[in-house]
Amino acid sequence: MWDAIVVGGGLAGCIAGIRAAQRGKKVLIVTEGVGTLYNFSGIFDYGDVERLREVPKHPYTLFDSQAIAQGQNFVQEICPEYVVNEKRQFAFTVLGTVRQGDLMPSSMVLPDRQEQGEFVLLVPEGLKDFFPETVVANMAREFPGWLVSAEKIQVEALAAWTRLGKNVSSIDYAAIWRSKEGQKVLANKIEELNRQRQVAGKSPRKVVVVLPSLVKEYYDASRTKPYGNEWSLPVLEMSSFVPSPHGRYFAEYLKHRVTDWGGEVMIGARVLALNGELTSGSKARECQELIVQSMGKSLSLRGRKIILATGGLLGGGIKVGMERKSIREGVLDLPLFVPQEWSKPQFFAAQPFAQIGVETDQFMRPLDPASGQVVWDNVHVIGRMLAHWDPWTQKCGGGVSVTSGYAAAELI
Repeated sequence: MWDAIVVGGGLAGCIAGIRAAQRGKKVLIVTEGVGTLYNFSGIFDYGDVERLREVPKHPYTLFDSQAIAQGQNFVQEICPEYVVNEKRQFAFTVLGTVRQGDLMPSSMVLPDRQEQGEFVLLVPEGLKDFFPETVVANMAREFPGWLVSAEKIQVEALAAWTRLGKNVSSIDYAAIWRSKEGQKVLANKIEELNRQRQVAGKSPRKVVVVLPSLVKEYYDASRTKPYGNEWSLPVLEMSSFVPSPHGRYFAEYLKHRVTDWGGEVMIGARVLALNGELTSGSKARECQELIVQSMGKSLSLRGRKIILATGGLLGGGIKVGMERKSIREGVLDLPLFVPQEWSKPQFFAAQPFAQIGVETDQFMRPLDPASGQVVWDNVHVIGRMLAHWDPWTQKCGGGVSVTSGYAAAELI
């Protein structure tokens, strides 16, 4: 029997699996895919934690400040390149605008605007959905004291694609930059830029190379560190856009960290049913068996704890039919909180449907909203499946997922 079965392999599920395995627990992650993790920008947002802890029923109200800090520290433990600064820290988006982030790789953190320097944007030839003129204009607006210029860069392996007019995705380029050929091309181009500025005798400004679609060795699943910081100029990464290379490599990295600690991952598996019975002296049931379909076969899995981390509306954990009343939780058929109002006409306003999810007690056990009773005694709900929060307008998606995933692992 497993100490815990985690259903869902997104951010919250992987954090729970890694931490549980690290604690010596026998843990299995069962997942159909990676959910929305492939959309990960490379930056964790926590939002205004103390203010959100005062919002009634927000997931942060389930945890004290120490628990939230423990989850954040855990991310830094498994991803040492990630940093938190006492001052606010910012990164470039792929539009050249600036966004704040609470936990991000050191290679994304922007320099102080008060400094004097020069940004050189390297533009990969044929990169899909990337608009260098707009990016340069936005960067110059964000850093008025800095020079901003753009330089094209081409990789021979992708030259045939661009000659045929085929767009190259950011994931394609990220894979190239992690290859020997890509490393050599980058190193030569950066050295060329450095020599040009030395020959021109320009003032000793700080020169920073900015590059989209670059994912450094902190997401190297094999931990072989394919390249280091041997370039002659500092290189600054932009946050990812969809399809996200950061999301792809981070998903692979997290799965490897689970198995590094002795956990197991079952990919391409779907939960069909569960069996359980009422707990003695309680109205709550205890899940004793999951029926899972994998590779065309039905398997019976038994675990002392079930961690539900299947995501929300976008991740597929919550199923929506043609009618409002057909909204349901897709694995255990848990009762959901559904707001009376579905949406608001203002596009960028907080949308009520974002609050849909499972209400829980302080141990993240699912509750029946009508009665307030615990539904399953040994099931813990984490991540986007939790009710009463909005990751977009409250900017706390990474924080809630990491905090709840880590806290659930501590309950095993």
